[in-house]
Amino acid sequence: MIERFVIGDTEIAVSPIAAGPELIRRQAESAAVKALIDAVIGPDTAIVHNADGAPAIDGSEKAISISHSRDYACIAVGDGKTHIGVDIEQQRQQLRRVAPRVLSPEEIDVYAVCDAMLLRAWTMKEALYKAALTPGLGFRRDIRLPLESGSAIALVLGRPYRLDVVTRDEYTLTLASE
Repeated sequence: MIERFVIGDTEIAVSPIAAGPELIRRQAESAAVKALIDAVIGPDTAIVHNADGAPAIDGSEKAISISHSRDYACIAVGDGKTHIGVDIEQQRQQLRRVAPRVLSPEEIDVYAVCDAMLLRAWTMKEALYKAALTPGLGFRRDIRLPLESGSAIALVLGRPYRLDVVTRDEYTLTLASE
């Protein structure tokens, strides 16, 4: 079942990944993303990749971002007026282990207080990286998360990006937009 919702000018769709003995992991991820693209954009849509590896809709000015976690895939389709990035993730223990490589000391003070906040920080960093379209960004050095409660603005190399975070029992999803 596909869950669809809109944030601003961006449509987001989320689907479970139906992995099982008949589908290997990569095939299951690809099938879930294809189903999302068919549902949101249309069945004859071709996805290409830009020189930097970012996905694009062939023949369209619309912006697209794709993400998957262990059990879910998602796409975000924007009007193309701004760059977007989406990330979906589920709770996993390794986030705590990699946090010092991804978060600044100030961000650790704010976001590493519990697993839910750490997951939120992870999805924000990933979505911002995708939206910035700047290969080689340092997650810890170049991407700055908001440190004040209630703020939805982050900085990537000093440029502001809006963050919208959706939290479900099963996953956390962040949309970053310029």
